[in-house]
Amino acid sequence: MTAEPPQSEEGLIASLHHFGRSLLGLVITRLEILSTEVDETRLDLTKLAIVALIVLFSVQMGLILGMLFVVLAVGSENRLAAIGISALVFLLGAGGGILWLKSWLKDRPRLFRTTIAELRKDASRLRGNS
Repeated sequence: MTAEPPQSEEGLIASLHHFGRSLLGLVITRLEILSTEVDETRLDLTKLAIVALIVLFSVQMGLILGMLFVVLAVGSENRLAAIGISALVFLLGAGGGILWLKSWLKDRPRLFRTTIAELRKDASRLRGNS
């Protein structure tokens, strides 16, 4: 006579296998969401960097040529004042740009917000809060 394991042990092992598969599926899904968000963020940052460099170069060239035009257009007795006023305008523009960047960085959407939201839902469900 061979001793057979009780039914509860087989049920327990099956439950553990089912739990393991569910947990693995959950982790895979969350990693896929995270991967998608990383790809989207990387693409957005690449676009932003390229456009920002093009805009920065264009603005610099326009400002330099515009300042050169103003300095050459005014009389020789007012050239020093024209250079000083141009420098002040550029510095004020840079200060405004710094303030805008600071505000934008503070208000931009959080990185991986969808993944974090899903993980919070999972934690809530595990606590039984549904």
